[in-house]
Amino acid sequence: MPDHPLGVTKNAHFNLRLTKMVTADDIPERWRGTPIAALIGAHNFDQPIAAAGTPELLIATCIEFRFSPKVPSMYSYVIRRASGRLIGAEFPLLYTLSRGVKHVVLIGHDDCGMTKVSQHKQAMIDTLIDQGWDKDRAQEYVTMHAGRYAIEDEVDSLQVEYFRLSRLFKKIELAPLFVSLSSQQLYIPNWYLEHLANPNKSEEAVAAQDLLMLS
Repeated sequence: MPDHPLGVTKNAHFNLRLTKMVTADDIPERWRGTPIAALIGAHNFDQPIAAAGTPELLIATCIEFRFSPKVPSMYSYVIRRASGRLIGAEFPLLYTLSRGVKHVVLIGHDDCGMTKVSQHKQAMIDTLIDQGWDKDRAQEYVTMHAGRYAIEDEVDSLQVEYFRLSRLFKKIELAPLFVSLSSQQLYIPNWYLEHLANPNKSEEAVAAQDLLMLS
């Protein structure tokens, strides 16, 4: 477990990059009265969620075994992918939208294993070899997919994925959240609050980043 039992904002790496939600008034106004606010209420205020028997929400989060969204059955779709990014899972997302879902939550977390892929690369290669793979094929496979799934920073990765999906699906309410594995509390990334305050500036920054990646 992380070394900060009171939450990620006690961690110097995160404490200036995330905003706490201590009361319902801390939830952004655009999320109030939606399934997004209900999810936050369940995690941060111990408020039960009443399932209506129809899908209300899609939660996209990491494969991380130390976190489980506090939602009842018959309430939400959940897609788990390494680091929580939906690269390669856009079709399942589309399916949930076709079933009536209008709210999508992206949940990042601290201490993500995808920031440590390089540390585990040899162990993954050895695992494939143990499963009967040829050594060269195992090395090629792990190297290729490590480049696809590895991230450098959990908060930055969440930001990139938020804007990527925002450009693909323009008519959903997309909410980026960050969970502390130690406290199970949900936080708002500061970059999202800055985006709400000045959306044009955020779009310009993302466009500049895209151009940099293409150069």
